[in-house]
Amino acid sequence: MPTPALLLIAAVTLAQDPSFSLSRFLPERRDAYQQYERTLNAIPDPAQLRAHHELLADEPHVAGTEGDHRTIADLETYFRNLGLHVETQWLKVYLSRPVSAEVSIINPNAPPTILGTTEPPLDEDPYSRDPRLTIAWNAYSGSGDVTAEVIYANRGTKEDFDTLKKAGIDCTGKIILARYGGNFRGYKAKFAEESGAAALIIYTDPGDAGYAKGPMYPQGGWSTSSQVQCGSIMTLDRAGDPLTPFVAATEDLPDDQRLSPDEVGLPKIPVQPMGWEAVQQIMQRMNGRAVADTEGCDKWQGGLPLPYRIEGGPALKVRVNVQQERGFQRTANVVATLKGAKFPDEKVIIGCHHDAWAFGACDPLCGTILVLESARSFVELAKAGSPPDRSILFACWGAEEFGIIGSTEWVEAHSDDLTKNAIAYINLDMATMGDKFWAAAAPSLKSLIIDAAKDVPHCRTPADAPPTSVYAEWLTRSGTTDKPAPEPTIGDLGGGSDHVAFYCHAGVPSMAIGSGGARGTSYHSNYDTLNWYHAVVGHNYLPAQMNTRMVNTIASRLANADVLPLDPLRYVIDLRTHCASTREATLRAGLIFSLDVTKYFNDFDASGAAFRSHLEIWLKTFQDAGYVQPMLNEYARMGEKMMMAKDGLPSRPWFKNRYISPNPLSGYEEWILPEFRAAIEAQDQQQLDKAIEALQLALTKFGITMSYYRARVFPRPQTESSTRP
Repeated sequence: MPTPALLLIAAVTLAQDPSFSLSRFLPERRDAYQQYERTLNAIPDPAQLRAHHELLADEPHVAGTEGDHRTIADLETYFRNLGLHVETQWLKVYLSRPVSAEVSIINPNAPPTILGTTEPPLDEDPYSRDPRLTIAWNAYSGSGDVTAEVIYANRGTKEDFDTLKKAGIDCTGKIILARYGGNFRGYKAKFAEESGAAALIIYTDPGDAGYAKGPMYPQGGWSTSSQVQCGSIMTLDRAGDPLTPFVAATEDLPDDQRLSPDEVGLPKIPVQPMGWEAVQQIMQRMNGRAVADTEGCDKWQGGLPLPYRIEGGPALKVRVNVQQERGFQRTANVVATLKGAKFPDEKVIIGCHHDAWAFGACDPLCGTILVLESARSFVELAKAGSPPDRSILFACWGAEEFGIIGSTEWVEAHSDDLTKNAIAYINLDMATMGDKFWAAAAPSLKSLIIDAAKDVPHCRTPADAPPTSVYAEWLTRSGTTDKPAPEPTIGDLGGGSDHVAFYCHAGVPSMAIGSGGARGTSYHSNYDTLNWYHAVVGHNYLPAQMNTRMVNTIASRLANADVLPLDPLRYVIDLRTHCASTREATLRAGLIFSLDVTKYFNDFDASGAAFRSHLEIWLKTFQDAGYVQPMLNEYARMGEKMMMAKDGLPSRPWFKNRYISPNPLSGYEEWILPEFRAAIEAQDQQQLDKAIEALQLALTKFGITMSYYRARVFPRPQTESSTRP
């Protein structure tokens, strides 16, 4: 008899007209496949997910430490016990370690006021008393001892430092105060160093993450006054190990094939993260001009109960003494493979990193546990005689927190195979932080995500009510009260996590999915514990079960469909919008946008319509003409292929995706059409013309390829003579 969970899944599964992704299965296979999917999604278990969480979040495990090595061993044991083939890729990577940190206010004729650089233990959270926890630190900070005046730089963005310069503020030799938010913390350090600053303090402001948002931990979930966000500040023009661009930093790589640390451009100034309680003692002593009285700075006021000021004045001196060690450390990626029965070389990859700044219950482990539970789901069906058609890889990456290192080294080691055989990458970093589903993805994967959301029940469905799908709840949040959304909002992939190497370097269609909504944050702090997670996110693990079902559904359709459920024509839909906004941005910058994309899009629309109208016929006939199915799958993968630049982006050759890259000025957010964005930022018409030429060439190639398919396959697929190339 089916379980209640199985019946619930069945209730929201499409039963009649097939969705986009289910239409990629042969008609005679669809009923059996849907039964397979229902059985698959009856397996994820909240109790198992909690057990995974307790296994991985039981100790601090910063990359390269003994705790990290024990985590790696736990992952190996788990996957091997499932019966999977496990590849452990041991890496020798260049990391940093904290030695000491001291920040103090210099008092005339009195001892200095020592400010806190640690997060004190909380009686309510026993994990916070673990003796292996360290001082607060920013990885790759320069070492140094600086005593200087203070300048407040808001969020430390490029625009903020430009504003200071326009206001006549000289940062040379000063200590910069900058609050978190607005950009990746590494760019705060980069721009501070470029401004001539001698040191940087980055702090958590209560207006962004503290009492201004709600009750603080442990009464609520928001940051305490001494809570600190740690994190790497490495900002290079690529991801991965800083000394091995384009080459995997494996243990057997000779040192003479690694760059010297001196030629990499790591931060030189000391950088220290702090909580607002300590920083308030500095800011309340500042007596320079107020932000409200400084042109361009009127929105720089934060949440502390005092007037924010730009300058501390000559009487206020602060000492920042940060000492760190840099050197080689060992860590590893753990990749477990469930071999496909029909197309074993083709692979769907599900991944999340395993390293953390402390315990990592939220970042990353509430996503890592989905990788483990999805593996258990697929293995259980494989052992019952139903393996996937394509291989599925379950990956746990090392040293993500230092600069997306582990996944990048794995991609660089397997780049040729990934370019040829990788179907898609699913990233699950910090993936269960509430019950509000979200997604960011390559255009070619958006239709598949929406289909899956329609077929998975939302975890908030009451037991005595008709099931609500993930899609229905997600769609409701995507619209407004007066204007319903046509479909749920799916974001674009920026930087900051393990999808970067797959999508931006190797051109593998990628997505990041999960759910949010938690009232608070323990991000990169010592309080990112199971105690915080259970108190703030919850302890029933129903959202994690929901997200595992989403992962299973997406991965299963990618692994089992006869024609890959990738939609290259979604690139056309998105490029229409992005080309229009890019044209407007170039005009605002005083540049000329000379590309007419209308004719390309009209041709693409016709090809897309032809593909959809003929798909049912092809599905019925390709079994008798085996060359047709590979051609259809190559067609499905065209979106990413057309946007890849063989030699990489100008000035950023490691990034090869012309459609998207991380923003080189902020790190986290995306740059759509990055060659255009770089030209606009530089206000360089010649650079823009080259970007237009490159995009025009890509669109032309896309159009020619699509025309080939229309001529060779699309018109009369009923007979072999009309379809053979």
